[in-house]
Amino acid sequence: MRAESDRTHLAAAFAAAAATWPTALCAITDATMTPLQRALQVSWCGGAPQAFEFLGHCPACWSGATAFLLAAALTLTAPIPQRLRVAA
Repeated sequence: MRAESDRTHLAAAFAAAAATWPTALCAITDATMTPLQRALQVSWCGGAPQAFEFLGHCPACWSGATAFLLAAALTLTAPIPQRLRVAA
């Protein structure tokens, strides 16, 4: 029973990471930008190539969230070895 509980907690942690990944990645990206990069990003005429975005997030946001969700799904569906199972 403990292995199943640990597996559920780990999958929940991966799902939480998937939910926070786009926001965290955007915050890190914004924090590491120079003032010129920030100005070019929000300027009307551009200056920097505009990245493709879907629902306000770039492909790196979505691929990271997908990777965490995939890890959660694999964690939940992985078989538990017999040696880790505890008789209920």
